[in-house]
Amino acid sequence: MTRLTTKRQHISIAVVIAFTAFTASAGRCAEKDSQHPCASVRDDGDRLACYDSAFGKPANAKAPDQFGLPPEKPPPSTPAEATTITAAVTRLDRLHDGKFVVTLDNSQVWSQSEINSQADVRVGDSVTVRRGALKSYLLVTKAGIATRVKRVK
Repeated sequence: MTRLTTKRQHISIAVVIAFTAFTASAGRCAEKDSQHPCASVRDDGDRLACYDSAFGKPANAKAPDQFGLPPEKPPPSTPAEATTITAAVTRLDRLHDGKFVVTLDNSQVWSQSEINSQADVRVGDSVTVRRGALKSYLLVTKAGIATRVKRVK
């Protein structure tokens, strides 16, 4: 029984040593990260600008036309996002479930997210996309019929 107890003691000691080494290493990493000059900047926008100038901006930055796409926190100097757009339909695709996908003359692509047979659109029609409730969007046809849509592109 003493042999088993000794083996357990060795394992326990090894676990304690490994845990102590891990926590000490993690503490040193955290100290190095907090010592970066940008870490002490309190304002979120200024801190981001500091890190961008130190490390560069990400290569996958989104295009300026963001209407209908998931919102990002705008920089303080950015004007408010549009609440409606009006554009002409340049392409219309019908899906197998009866819904449609429209491409507008501003290169935006919107997909119908509900079946509404009264919402009839054709190529060349002028349509309006506006904000709906709970971060949704409505496409209003030339006849004034609104249907829920989601921006695809």
